[in-house]
Amino acid sequence: MTFRMPFALCACALLLSACSSENRYERQAGAITQAVANNDLAPVANDVAPGVKITRVQVAEWSDELSQQGKLLSVKQVQDGCPAGTYCFDVKFEKHAYHETMRLDDRGRVTFWHFQAASAGAAASPG
Repeated sequence: MTFRMPFALCACALLLSACSSENRYERQAGAITQAVANNDLAPVANDVAPGVKITRVQVAEWSDELSQQGKLLSVKQVQDGCPAGTYCFDVKFEKHAYHETMRLDDRGRVTFWHFQAASAGAAASPG
């Protein structure tokens, strides 16, 4: 029994450290991706810069695609081929992988967000 307890504690510590390794931009992109998949931007409304127009129809169309991909598994920031001033991410769902790009204003609010299926041409972008 004493062997299992330290092992369980180590496993919990590893799990917590894995979660905390996600950077600020990954968390922000993940929150937006999940909000779009849920067809509800309300949880991330303050993350979108004023003046960026996103219609309910756009969100519904994006949600139709992303909600069919299953659970959002990970959002990992990537540098290769990412233009200056843009944040790029590899996004994995249960059923499919996507590539996302995001630009922010000087206050860290989203001015542009785009997703594209990793192996297909499906895409969307606000503003």
